[in-house]
Amino acid sequence: MVEGFYTKLINPFTPVSEEQEDGTIIKTIVNASGAKVYGVNMEIRGAYASLIELQLGATFQKSLYDEARKWSGGDEDDEVKPEKRMMRTPDIYGYFVATLTPFKRFSTNLNATYTGNMLVPHEAGVIEKNRTEKTPSFFDLSWKTAYEIPFFKGMSLEINAGIQNIFNSYQKDFDKGPDRASSYIYGPALPRSYYAGVKLSF
Repeated sequence: MVEGFYTKLINPFTPVSEEQEDGTIIKTIVNASGAKVYGVNMEIRGAYASLIELQLGATFQKSLYDEARKWSGGDEDDEVKPEKRMMRTPDIYGYFVATLTPFKRFSTNLNATYTGNMLVPHEAGVIEKNRTEKTPSFFDLSWKTAYEIPFFKGMSLEINAGIQNIFNSYQKDFDKGPDRASSYIYGPALPRSYYAGVKLSF
């Protein structure tokens, strides 16, 4: 499946951060001049009997303000340049899910998400002045395997284990300390982690 999309935004809401003399930051929601979001979305699905299932998709898009703007409060002394590109909106993102079931009660699954680079506001605190950061891209791959054991009539017990974010594709530059910018967070929610569990179904 391939589909295109185009959305025109009139006076969209957008946040502006402004540091006060006492060091606090006030965020104000204002109307921007206008914006547009457009691109192409693609999806593919396939299966071979009950052995394997595959699904993948990707989106290529642009999210742009009509006029370049600053996310900070207009302080000429900061390092924020006016940008047409919206904050926290990658131009490319996608996913895939592959499930293999070699026999009836056993299955193994790979799933992944890809997030392209994006612009993220980084407020002053740990850094001296506000600035806009360009993030790296992230490929978050996870694996799970499960085995189902019949229990009683109409009941089953599933034993599962897996690894989340196998390649540890994770933000490396968190702010630290009392002056950290709590909003400066991006990318996958979890670093590499391992898990195991049981699930009772009835």
